Amino acid sequence: MRLINQYLIGGQRLRELGSDRHTDDCDWLVNSPDDDRLFIHAPDGDYINASAHPLYAEIWAEEIGNDEQVTVTGLLNMCVFAFVQHCENGFWDKADAKEYDIKFLARKFNARNFDIAKKYISSGAAIEVQKILDAVIGR
Repeated sequence: MRLINQYLIGGQRLRELGSDRHTDDCDWLVNSPDDDRLFIHAPDGDYINASAHPLYAEIWAEEIGNDEQVTVTGLLNMCVFAFVQHCENGFWDKADAKEYDIKFLARKFNARNFDIAKKYISSGAAIEVQKILDAVIGR
């Protein structure tokens, strides 16, 4: 795997932003076109390969901020996508953790835009995520 840039995402990035949810692992967004694996597990953490999935490719292209971090909107889109995947696969503890992350991003940063994730989840799932966001802002 040839890496030029890697960006901290997941629980550790959320902790940098002020989240109180504990996480032991480090997750990184990378772009490695010569590797077709989406998830790459390594001793120093887990890597999500943007070139292996269109959602992550869009986030890579559109949501890397000026400070060379994934933007809050990019993080929200990844959390929404992971939340839906965990729900669909019956990983309820992981889904609960992602819902907590979604609420944290909405409360602390007013993050609301999950337009990238909407392209990769069902309309019903998008409605459920919108309900979570609306509950945070009291709609």
